[in-house]
Amino acid sequence: MNKPVSVVIMGASGNLALTKLLPSLYTLYTSGALPAQFTISGYARTGMTHEEFRAKVKANLMDSVEETQLVESLVNTFISKIFYHAGNYGSVEDFGQLKTELDEVNAEFGDDIKRVFYLSIPPAVFEPVINSLRESNLVEKGNLDHFVVVEKPFGYDTDSARELNATIEQTFDESQVCRIDHYLGKEAIQNLMVMRFANIIFEPVWNRNYIESVTISWEEDKAIGDRGGYFDDAGIIRDVIQNHLLQILALVAMEQPSELTSDEIASEKNRVLRKITPFKAEDVVVGQYTDGVCSGRSVNSYRDEPGVPKDSMRDTFAAVRCEINNQRWSGVPFVVKAGKAMTKSCTEIIIQFKDVVGSIFANQPHHANKLVIRVQPEAGMIFNITNKVPGKGMVLKDVKMDFTYNSGFDVAMPGAYERLLLDAINGDKSLFISYDELIQSWELFTPILKKIDAGENEVHFYRAGTSGPEEADFK
Repeated sequence: MNKPVSVVIMGASGNLALTKLLPSLYTLYTSGALPAQFTISGYARTGMTHEEFRAKVKANLMDSVEETQLVESLVNTFISKIFYHAGNYGSVEDFGQLKTELDEVNAEFGDDIKRVFYLSIPPAVFEPVINSLRESNLVEKGNLDHFVVVEKPFGYDTDSARELNATIEQTFDESQVCRIDHYLGKEAIQNLMVMRFANIIFEPVWNRNYIESVTISWEEDKAIGDRGGYFDDAGIIRDVIQNHLLQILALVAMEQPSELTSDEIASEKNRVLRKITPFKAEDVVVGQYTDGVCSGRSVNSYRDEPGVPKDSMRDTFAAVRCEINNQRWSGVPFVVKAGKAMTKSCTEIIIQFKDVVGSIFANQPHHANKLVIRVQPEAGMIFNITNKVPGKGMVLKDVKMDFTYNSGFDVAMPGAYERLLLDAINGDKSLFISYDELIQSWELFTPILKKIDAGENEVHFYRAGTSGPEEADFK
């Protein structure tokens, strides 16, 4: 893309902007991915001059970017393209002043310029920011040179998600909205469609005739820490499962899109979500960690964390069994589960294949094939197959075919935010969440979330540093 771009970060003084977004933009700049003409403007309530903000950005670059990329001349040029404006989120006058500043710093670009607004702000100020953008004439509805990137949470339940979208619709068309889920920017997730649809060995067996079950798991070996106030209002289902993991499920289970466009990919994902049957009570197990040990460190129980009520019934672990009622997947259980204070930190997709029917090796101890797609921390794939152990006797053994991106490709792994920011700048919405997908996912989870919020759902306790409650081992 050669068109000049102006990136405006709302909430620029916050942690996400300073440690993720701006370092990602710097990496895109040093790799030549950004247009030759660009500016980055920060907006927040904190009073700062351009120079003070640039100093903060530079300090965070030193901590967040690999040392080999920190070339002094590149850093200085990048910093020189950064500006800052302090103002209130609900002040049309302040946003009008921002517009004047943007027009001034981008004057040399001419009128043919793209503007991308990244909302790195708390949900409480989302509506006033959207309204101020419209009323100050910073954006024009339907203009595809004006994009808005929305960071989750996208609502709290179905009704609030609809209300949030109604606010967005006053200012932007759906074609201008990028709802970001940074998990969709991870290499292993992006590779799911390539693995399935570009390799003939997978697609013929990617169905209920050959697959026994699918498990998508997210584990973190850390406790809540100082996030108790936020987390007790949300819980693990809202924080991880309803968005990250359900999006992964849709990519694993969807049909091949007719073409690689954002509309076609979103359509196929949404078709899967619509075929997930409503959850029964026995399909959902929620848990909460008690005191224990994670990664060699003592961990207090969730109820003893700062900001958490002593009688909290909030979910720090959840496992949900899903059934997809279509021809490809009918009868195959999909289990999505996530937990805090677990044995390890990892995200993986496990495709468990069925055993060979009528095998002549049925009396030999071995396991059915299993494909493990590792999303993090070390992205790659492990394929478990059965081999004969060298020697005279017929002894079988399960062996692993192991691939990692780091060993397979002699290139640096880009961060998720780098890819997603570049896609937003280029107007490519393939890895963003459509409104239809969003509402469908909330409709699936809102009934169980209402029960959890009301303290009506049974909570199973598990010790920190373990794999979660036993009840989550679905049979």
